[in-house]
Amino acid sequence: MKGQKLWKKLKGYLLENQDYKPDINEVQIFKKEIKDDIIIYYVEDVIVKQSTKQLLPDKSQLNQVNENDIDNTGVFYWPSEIILTKYILSDLDRIKNYNIIELGAGRSGFCGIVLAKKGFNVILTDGNQSIINDLKENVILNEINIQVEVLKWQSGDPYANTCALISDCFFFENYHNDLIQMLKRFCFVIGAAPSRGGSLERFINKCQNQNIECKQLNILHDTQIVLFNIIN
Repeated sequence: MKGQKLWKKLKGYLLENQDYKPDINEVQIFKKEIKDDIIIYYVEDVIVKQSTKQLLPDKSQLNQVNENDIDNTGVFYWPSEIILTKYILSDLDRIKNYNIIELGAGRSGFCGIVLAKKGFNVILTDGNQSIINDLKENVILNEINIQVEVLKWQSGDPYANTCALISDCFFFENYHNDLIQMLKRFCFVIGAAPSRGGSLERFINKCQNQNIECKQLNILHDTQIVLFNIIN
């Protein structure tokens, strides 16, 4: 299922009290199955697990992030992170000599967990403490030792020899400026998202106006893969 259709389902759930029944086959990228309420993904030579409860939107978490004025996309499961993972695995040479930080990792941190299991030094981050708690549970489920921390988007000291990964965090345009300042702290950033009413394209335009080079690397399903290269 394409991102726009998932977005429509979530909108109906949030605004119109419609039922929401997630389907693990919404994006057919990696082989997967469910055992005892655990989704098991077979990603090349690694196995990644995810609780089925993480596919369900949590309205209490949504209210919390609204009250704390932070981007709330991490409350939901988005297939764009699966698509980003597929692309990254096809282009590992680009990131092989870098530390990895996943921004807005949400409740699953799928891409970062896959890379950690492949031997990369990875930090998973999100701006919402309650989401971080779910993320830590997912790390424990996957039996890996990986750093998970709250990280708000803002300017600051650069991260040495580090690239960032980010998926579907461009829709809420009131956070664009904060996110741009965050991106400038990395060597480069690889992002993935559908257009979502042109919000991705407007974010790219803002980046280009602030000396961030943006290059479309690929389109998988309805999701654009974009390289954000910081020009010093």
